[in-house]
Amino acid sequence: MKITVVGCGRLGAPYTAALAEAGHHVVGVEVNPEALTELQNGRCPFDEPGVSHYIRENSDAGRLRFTGSFDEAVEHGEVFFLAVPTPQEEHGTMMDVSAVEDSIRQITRRLTRDVVLIGKSTVPVGTAERMAVLATSLAPQGVRVRTGWSPDFLREALSMETTLRPARLVLGTSPADRDGVEAAARQAWRPFLEAGAELLVSDFATADLTKAAANAFLATKMSFANLVDDMCRASGADMDVVSRSMGLDPRIGDFGLTPGLGWGGSCLGKDIRAFADRSQHVGAAATAAFLRTVDEVNSARRALAVEHARAVLGDLKGATVAVWGASFKPGVGDISDSPALDVAGQLHRAGAVVRIYDPSVNALVERHEPDLTVVSTAREAVAGAGLLMVLTDWPEFTDLDPATFAAALPVIDARRCLDAERWQRAGWSHQLLGHFPHADGEHR
Repeated sequence: MKITVVGCGRLGAPYTAALAEAGHHVVGVEVNPEALTELQNGRCPFDEPGVSHYIRENSDAGRLRFTGSFDEAVEHGEVFFLAVPTPQEEHGTMMDVSAVEDSIRQITRRLTRDVVLIGKSTVPVGTAERMAVLATSLAPQGVRVRTGWSPDFLREALSMETTLRPARLVLGTSPADRDGVEAAARQAWRPFLEAGAELLVSDFATADLTKAAANAFLATKMSFANLVDDMCRASGADMDVVSRSMGLDPRIGDFGLTPGLGWGGSCLGKDIRAFADRSQHVGAAATAAFLRTVDEVNSARRALAVEHARAVLGDLKGATVAVWGASFKPGVGDISDSPALDVAGQLHRAGAVVRIYDPSVNALVERHEPDLTVVSTAREAVAGAGLLMVLTDWPEFTDLDPATFAAALPVIDARRCLDAERWQRAGWSHQLLGHFPHADGEHR
């Protein structure tokens, strides 16, 4: 099958590689010149495990190539997948879908034959149907564009695994286009379906809502774990036992129940805010209020981290704080809405000297947060600091031996990733996020 994927970023790059791995002939369109050069040289333009390997393997096999030319891409494709970004609006909480609209215009005005177009980009509920109408209205006379929408459920740090072996595939379309769109999708996704993925076919609004609801639930679960942690600290209960007990309940599961600094990234935050806005717009005010509370609980953890640092140091002005971690989670080269980087920035604005190290995103931090002092190693960050804050749970940090450092410091383990007993034996004052030091030396 000849497939064109428009947009080769964090969604599109692994998706092009996965479709090529499935045996299709794939052309990926990328308009960013630097990213395009990396892709054409067989490299993923961002840090994500496994993607470069699959790009190289399939490029060498002749099944995958990348271009910046829409003419070339439209000439190639029988089926088009849209995987362009839909970031949060700069001065609002809704998603900016202008890149989706522009991609549809770029494709349709070049068409000379009937095609199937399937959106993968995350869009607010109700948007996919509007995009389908746009595609039909822009198609040249005599050309039919059958449109579907299939929200992605990719997980960063596991993008190839979740793309090659999805748990489910959702496809929204119209009654008039259903047969053609579903047939094309089944052909494109045949290896995924044969491997056990379940295909759910629905209308557009339902497909939109499957992604919004899934991300909202994940965000809610993680925010709820942090609310329970607040209660545990207030009552003296052991959150480790509480979360372990909850996770063993098969109705709940253990993912997302470890309390800490909270969630970030390019999806959860913007998705839950757009869902809240859309809920308010359609009259579901209670849903909107609930989702905004989930978002507020998450944001409060960042303020708590700064408050905790102030409690340890007494005054942040002039203090040196070592920060381990800047990516929003381990395993990815992504600082989108990173809680770690947000906390580091707040510390700096409060007057602290922040020395930050991350195994993956140091260059991005230097570019986007030039006031922070970026260092080359975890040990260099700690040298001369009065406090260490572990804000992203990279395995590199958990593997370090605290006894080998020149000096032991107070350490705020905001991700509960360090072995507390081991660090305490080495002389460090290990503190979980929010367990403030008090005058009697106890942490509560």
